[in-house]
Amino acid sequence: MQTRAILAQNLAALMQHRNEGQNSLKRRSGVSQATIGRILGQKSDADIGTITALAKALDVMPWQMLVPQLDPKNLPVIKMTDEERKLYDRLHALASQIVKP
Repeated sequence: MQTRAILAQNLAALMQHRNEGQNSLKRRSGVSQATIGRILGQKSDADIGTITALAKALDVMPWQMLVPQLDPKNLPVIKMTDEERKLYDRLHALASQIVKP
């Protein structure tokens, strides 16, 4: 399946799952309704800025928009390794000391 088709399929699925129409998505993402329509119709490629804006408006990560057969009810995640988790926890603890609520 081509990337254009994957993006169109996933955009449609996410919009349906969130009960989001093209006009509403246009307002929330800043992407024109014409562009959204072209993406859904597989008439044009989307650049990374467009994908990022749409993803943010739909509350997903940009890379998730390109996962084949995306299930909006069960979004894929990238799991951290134990080493990455330890580093994240250390950085989070340090940031908490610097930025106090």
